[in-house]
Amino acid sequence: MDAARNIIVALHNVHSVQRVIEMAKICYGLGISTLVISKAVGTAAQTGVPEAQKIAMRMGKKLIFVPDIQDVIDLLKPDEILLFAPKPYGREPFNPKEVAEKALMGQLMLLVFGGLEPGLSSRELSLGRAVYVETQSPIGSIGTAAIALYLVMLNL
Repeated sequence: MDAARNIIVALHNVHSVQRVIEMAKICYGLGISTLVISKAVGTAAQTGVPEAQKIAMRMGKKLIFVPDIQDVIDLLKPDEILLFAPKPYGREPFNPKEVAEKALMGQLMLLVFGGLEPGLSSRELSLGRAVYVETQSPIGSIGTAAIALYLVMLNL
């Protein structure tokens, strides 16, 4: 699972305490070692981020809190950025095998999920490859993250 260190998950533009906590539980529970929270506002920033930090500390994982998604890119310099959005905003299907293969080769992969519905803005989606997880109807960012990360981890 060393390759899992090359997969970084970001939750961007979040207002909900519960979404922050659920994303931390999903990421760390599936073996992701670094979660980034960007542009958390209100109670998500005041309560959600500290609670997620406690979860990270208990599990020996990392939590990074930054003002905006561009800060994540500037600081971590990922080799590839995948931004998740429902169709038609996500322009191509998510390929978990490709992400796993690139992580195994040592490439730093940043997977970005929106904290609000329907998700990321068109400006944010232009920062990388806009992808979607095939579902019968939109399931939200937390459900999408759980499915996407589980599928990636199966391929590592």
